[in-house]
Amino acid sequence: MGEKRGRVADICGRLFDVFVNAVPRHPEGGKGRSRPSEKEIALATESGLTKFYEAARQEREQHRLGIIGRARVAFALQQRLLAAGYPSAIVKQVLFAMLVSAFVGNKQD
Repeated sequence: MGEKRGRVADICGRLFDVFVNAVPRHPEGGKGRSRPSEKEIALATESGLTKFYEAARQEREQHRLGIIGRARVAFALQQRLLAAGYPSAIVKQVLFAMLVSAFVGNKQD
């Protein structure tokens, strides 16, 4: 059973890293650049979420996660995102979308 907990933690860690890199908590401009516009933030976020959902789908297929494994990953990821300071409403929305887009249904052919 310890191996499964380690596997879930590893998957959660990888998905957390993808999410944090794809959807920064506080989007900022680089040195000498102004803060991005709301439109730029929205486009970057949408693109980042697409990458995140694809990474989640790949993790599910690669590790052949069952229902319980998917639930454990989603719960652990929720806890990590909340601890990192992401707003709970955003975390809830993103994880629900992840579950629907990447974790529900059978493996795609």
